[in-house]
Amino acid sequence: MKKIGRYGIRGLLGRGGMSVAFKAMAPVTGRIVALKLVGPRDEILIDFMGMERLKELFRQEAEIMGSIRHPNVAAILDYDLHQDRPFYTMEYHSHSLGTVMGETYRIEDPSRPVTLEKSVGYTSQVLKGLERLHYAGLIHRDIKPFNLLLTEQDQVKIIDFGLSRIRGEASSADRHKGLLIGSPYYAAPKQKQSPDSVDERADLFPVGVMLYRLLTGHIPDPTIKKPDPVSSTNPTVPEWWDPFFSKTWPLIQKTVFHPRLRC
Repeated sequence: MKKIGRYGIRGLLGRGGMSVAFKAMAPVTGRIVALKLVGPRDEILIDFMGMERLKELFRQEAEIMGSIRHPNVAAILDYDLHQDRPFYTMEYHSHSLGTVMGETYRIEDPSRPVTLEKSVGYTSQVLKGLERLHYAGLIHRDIKPFNLLLTEQDQVKIIDFGLSRIRGEASSADRHKGLLIGSPYYAAPKQKQSPDSVDERADLFPVGVMLYRLLTGHIPDPTIKKPDPVSSTNPTVPEWWDPFFSKTWPLIQKTVFHPRLRC
């Protein structure tokens, strides 16, 4: 079995911009963990930022996760080096909010609507986790379904703090002006325009986008002047929810960053 540090690798979980994640097994205890190893998907990123800076950001992510204790924030378990490349391990969960919704990497494709009860439950947990982060002065800046793990008890765990920053401080990553902070469709427009200046509201914006998608199966599309009532697309949603979205739709039209509208 291939090893990274002391951990036996059981499979690949996925690749991000700056790292690769594996399903791994801890020695002695045999506990299954998620292992994240620094390793950019694109060599251009190494040329762009430098490997030492990427390692520094990775360590910063581990420190942030290690400093937070909350039921809705994933716990980091270990940090070490493998062939001079840092890695950390954290609690492993096989599902995320993205998999429950059936969201793919083509985010604009329709996903599965989720019941009102579950949608509100997930949203509430995300907000509780963000409340803890914001209390500590941390702004996540990449809240999206695949960064929200789900336990077997349907408990939300916020992960991926690689783009986080401390309130009032400029992130070093932001000084690389060609680096996109956040994910299309979910990132607040101000974050795309000026990632250094965003506050806690940048984390609340994607929560609203996710709630709409959970209930309807669609990303809010600002090109639609009057969308169908949410209650007509999801039978678990009572009609008295419809005014909430109809009142906020003009704001959505002005603020949702929609790649289809780029020019």
